[in-house]
Amino acid sequence: MNIVLQLILALCLSLHYAIAATDKVACYYESWAESYFAPEDIDVSICTHVNYAFLGINEDGSFRLDGGDDILKRLSALKSRNSNLKLLISVGGWSEGSTTFSDVAADAGKKTNMAYSTLYYMQTYNFDGIDIDWEYPGQRGGTPADKENFIDMLWVIRNLLDENGGGLITVAVSSDPDGNSYNVNAISKVVDAINVMTYDFHGASAGGKTGQNSPLYASSSDSDWERDHANCDSSINNWLNSGADPTKLILGLGFYGHTFELADPNQHTVGAPVSGVGMNDGYIGYSEICKLNDGWTEAWDDEQQVPYRYAGNQWIGYDNPRSIGLKVQYAKSRNLGGVMMWAIDNDDKDGACGGRNPLLQAIKDNL
Repeated sequence: MNIVLQLILALCLSLHYAIAATDKVACYYESWAESYFAPEDIDVSICTHVNYAFLGINEDGSFRLDGGDDILKRLSALKSRNSNLKLLISVGGWSEGSTTFSDVAADAGKKTNMAYSTLYYMQTYNFDGIDIDWEYPGQRGGTPADKENFIDMLWVIRNLLDENGGGLITVAVSSDPDGNSYNVNAISKVVDAINVMTYDFHGASAGGKTGQNSPLYASSSDSDWERDHANCDSSINNWLNSGADPTKLILGLGFYGHTFELADPNQHTVGAPVSGVGMNDGYIGYSEICKLNDGWTEAWDDEQQVPYRYAGNQWIGYDNPRSIGLKVQYAKSRNLGGVMMWAIDNDDKDGACGGRNPLLQAIKDNL
């Protein structure tokens, strides 16, 4: 092959990877959302992956499906609308805790059970893989051995899936690649995607001040630690610096906001003092936020590239279509694998505030 042809081939390959790098839209769907956001409401012309959250994990390593399997069947039927759609069971979540994961990861037989349970759900419901949301290895009742046991757990699942036609393995991870929890290089080698939970950076239960749920960049009101850990940009930098493959990193988007009760209604900027949790017990979906108009003021945080709203003693830090679009552009600029959101059922599916699914549409428009 002559040198010109080699250069042309190299250029084509580099262009392919540049174009194809940011192409995943992983949509988490909450198992408890059926009453207000049916599986059929998911726009699978935009979502490339749908993660059903959550299945629990039993002490023997098998999975626990709370309630019936109707939703799994209805999610499977979505493939008739998009044959390329990938469906994953997401196992774990915050409420599931860490202790059972820790015990399973430390036992060879239980890890094997976990792998076979993965295969069972894939084959029974025409799913394509598993998303493991262990919050978090080495924490919340876990042990120091979790860090490496987690890697072995992933390989046990990977090997069994490969022996049975293949399958996807993704993990949902903390925004902070804590060295006590994660062997980042090893995770990158075994999984197909790393869903970084770049949200819940600020809540009213800690800090004593207003703060954005998912700021893209740091604020001048941040502490040194917050600047280095409590925004999307620093989180992605930390994961990359720890050895993550950028094409496997998936940027997390919050389709909800955190609410605060202001200590002084006249102080309502980012970093204003708070007296506690605000309306809705501190958590509110975008479909509700966008309806808050009478008496509410929406402001834009130029530093962190996200909006906030306030009225009286109530304050909300959240994302809107503008900030979601900026984050998608950011993911593309960093050659990340794509974006995911918690959770798709918090979008304005009925278009009560304008067009339908405005946050999901903002992803499409910018991707």
